[in-house]
Amino acid sequence: MSGTAAKARTTQQRLQGAARQGGTAHARRVIQVIEAFTRLAGPDHGPTEIAAATGLHPTVVYRIVQSGLHTTLFVRGPAGRYRLGPGAAQIGMHALAAAAPAPGATRPVLDRLSSTMNGLALLWVLSALGPGRVIADAAGRFGVDALGLSAGDFVQLGRTLRTGASGRAIAAYLPPHMIDAVAAEPLPHPAGSAPRDPKAFRSALQDIRQAGYAVAREEMPGWSEVAAPVMWGGVIVGAVSVLVPAPFLAKDLTVPVAATMAAATRVTRLMSHGTQTAAPPRGG
Repeated sequence: MSGTAAKARTTQQRLQGAARQGGTAHARRVIQVIEAFTRLAGPDHGPTEIAAATGLHPTVVYRIVQSGLHTTLFVRGPAGRYRLGPGAAQIGMHALAAAAPAPGATRPVLDRLSSTMNGLALLWVLSALGPGRVIADAAGRFGVDALGLSAGDFVQLGRTLRTGASGRAIAAYLPPHMIDAVAAEPLPHPAGSAPRDPKAFRSALQDIRQAGYAVAREEMPGWSEVAAPVMWGGVIVGAVSVLVPAPFLAKDLTVPVAATMAAATRVTRLMSHGTQTAAPPRGG
C-alpha cells in the first residue's frame, strides 16, 4: 500500500471512529433527557428546566425534544413546554409486558402465602393511570367479597396508595414528586388507622423503606394486612399482601412478615423470568 493510500485509510478510520463516538454521546444525551422527565415534578417541562436537571445546554435539549416530536416520544404542551408522549408509553408497555411473569406463575406463590397465613393473598400492581393500584392476582380461603365492602368503598380503598399496607408498600418506592402527589390525596372513607396527615404518611414510608415491609391494622374494617414491595430492578411495580381477620394477626409479626417478604421476593424474581432483578432497596 502506498503512503498516500495508507494516510487516506487512516483518515477514514479516524473519521469513522469520531462518528461512532459522536453517535454514542448523542444517544447518552437523549437518554439523559428522557430520564429527566421521570425525575422532575409535574407533567411538562421547558428546555431550560430539563437542561438544569441534566447538565446539558438548553439548545441541545431543545433539538432532542423537537426531534422526538416526530416519533411521539415527546409532545409539545402549552407555553413551549414538553411532556412524555404516547411513544414513551408504548416503550414502557412493551418493557413491562416482556418482564411480566408467565401466566399462572404467581398463583403458587400466593397459594403458599394464603395457606401459611390462612388469609387472602393478593398481588397488587401499580396503575398506569396516576399513582394507584389494581389487583393482578389473588388466592386464599376468603374471596374479595368477604371483605364486606361496597363496590364504591372497595374501589376507593383499593385505588389510593394512602391507605393499606399494600398501598404504602408501593408508595414508599415511588419517585419523590409522585409521593408528594399521593400525600396530597384526601383519605377515603373508611380509612381506619391510616396515617392522617401528609407528614405522618411520609414518616410511615420512611419506616417501610428501612424495614422492607408494611403493616396495617384494621384500616379496612375487620381486617389487617401485611405487605412487601415487588420490584423490577430498582423500579417498583407492585406489592404482595395478605389480608386476615384482624383478631388473627398477632402482635408478634415474625411469621407473617417473613412469609409475606418471601412471597414478594419470589414474585420479584419472576419479573423478566428471574433475570436482571433486584431486592427492594432499604435505608433510602
